[in-house]
Amino acid sequence: MGNTTGEELLDASQIHEEFGISPSRLSELLRDRETTGCPEPDEVKGRRRRWKRQTFAPFAKDYKESKRQLSGADPTHPLLAQPPDTLLSTSQVGKQILGHKSTSTLLGWLVDSPGYFPGPDVVETTAGGRKRRFWRVATIVKWLAERPGPGNPLSKTRTPETSAPLDEGDPEELIDPKQAAPILGYGSHLQLNRAIARGILPELMEADEVIQGRITTNRWKRRRIVELAQARRQAPSSSELAERRLDAALEALRNAGPAAGTVTITQLAQDHPGHGSAVVWEASLAEARRQLSGTR
Repeated sequence: MGNTTGEELLDASQIHEEFGISPSRLSELLRDRETTGCPEPDEVKGRRRRWKRQTFAPFAKDYKESKRQLSGADPTHPLLAQPPDTLLSTSQVGKQILGHKSTSTLLGWLVDSPGYFPGPDVVETTAGGRKRRFWRVATIVKWLAERPGPGNPLSKTRTPETSAPLDEGDPEELIDPKQAAPILGYGSHLQLNRAIARGILPELMEADEVIQGRITTNRWKRRRIVELAQARRQAPSSSELAERRLDAALEALRNAGPAAGTVTITQLAQDHPGHGSAVVWEASLAEARRQLSGTR
């Protein structure tokens, strides 16, 4: 295969040849990267996109494993014929419906692939401190219908609920999830809220205003949403983003001095919009702490 170093750049046809992912499927995975986890290209020239092997290979491995695991899912399982609000345990979802040998795969999705699988609808903590997670039947049915990978009978084209508000609006205007979703490229306010809840958009975890009512609604200043949308559209390669996150975390810790323990991923994400999910920020912050501790 010639040069097979991690730095080698692969285009869509080479990825198809090496990893078995067709160019059309690759385009879908990249378009829906918020849920699929597909990495950004390391190089873009015109319409040609190329990934370093070390960037794409781990994703391809996880993608193939997800397809293998999903092949055992049973969308007609009797458990899914129950009323939509019926709660299903981790074991029922992971073992009986998805066909996994254990619940570790499902729990791993929640930790390692935020946004891929819906977070639990209900979380209970036992007297001993153990968490018990439950999903509504409706949540699992919807995911099975729209899941990435095999068996998706629905079109992946999403129609936004409303037209995106003009970016030229009042920067200090407070807008709700229905208004913010189309600006950020989400098809609905529900998708946006799920992304925030799963840590995909840590920049928005703290709202500028919270309206309490029958349903709690967060609102953000328009400028925050627009800045985040622009940053996401202009995001560099995944490897460069990782370097930027680490540099930002190191700078924040150094500036905080004795109060370094107060540095949070939420604040880092707000100061550097579009640089990644809560999971990757947490990893960068932990690495920065390790590096600084090693220099003392």
